[in-house]
Amino acid sequence: MLQLATVTMRTDAQIVPYHPNHYHNIQLKGYELDYIKTIPNYEQYINENATPGLTWTVIIKGKVVAIFGLRFQWDRVAELWMLPGVGIENDPISVTRGARKILDNVIEEYDIMRLQIAVRVQNVTAYKFAKALYFEKEAVMRCYGPELADYYLMSRLQYVRDI
Repeated sequence: MLQLATVTMRTDAQIVPYHPNHYHNIQLKGYELDYIKTIPNYEQYINENATPGLTWTVIIKGKVVAIFGLRFQWDRVAELWMLPGVGIENDPISVTRGARKILDNVIEEYDIMRLQIAVRVQNVTAYKFAKALYFEKEAVMRCYGPELADYYLMSRLQYVRDI
């Protein structure tokens, strides 16, 4: 199993392997606060989806600003999830570059053909971030999320010559 070492984005910003204590150090905002209200035992939900070796924490200036990870649905098909917090917007370029580096390595290591993500339609920032990570919009999933909002289904595909 791939376990990346710390990815340093700059001297005071890094991406490290996730530890459950990181959840207690993230200050949620906006849409993510809705999830706490609609998903029972939200902390448990996050930790159950935090696959060891495939979940990371973004730390900027000593503060946890995001947690993200992948979970496999089938062989060569995975889903990306992300829990952004207060402060992630302070260094979007570094966060994007660091996340790209990790995703590129994981896609190669596990030979992932399809990586997908669900992005709430109203969350323009998350949509732009997904686009910056090379995801393309495929469809709108109506009444999809835990709060029954509309979400974009977005994917990042790795094309191969022979299937």
